[in-house]
Amino acid sequence: MKFFRIEYTVRPDVNLDELKGAIGEFVAEISALHPENRYTSFQHLKDPRRFVHVGEIVEDVVPTLQAAPFFKRFRTYLRERCAVGPESLELNQVASTR
Repeated sequence: MKFFRIEYTVRPDVNLDELKGAIGEFVAEISALHPENRYTSFQHLKDPRRFVHVGEIVEDVVPTLQAAPFFKRFRTYLRERCAVGPESLELNQVASTR
């Protein structure tokens, strides 16, 4: 598995309901790519324009994911709406309840 964290803040003019719909579609596509992929998006409670995504992606699927049209489309969509980021960080797992 590859582990990722993506964090960003969207501009004040971005429609949050539209953004959350796009995030939901993106997450569904990641799930459909491989049954063991796990991907979760969080919205900060105190700053609703700030989001964090945490992904656990099957390592063999990463190149396919990054080349997929839905991935490229969402990446472009997101970058056009960000005030800060998106910042992506690859992580090493230390411990888990799974």
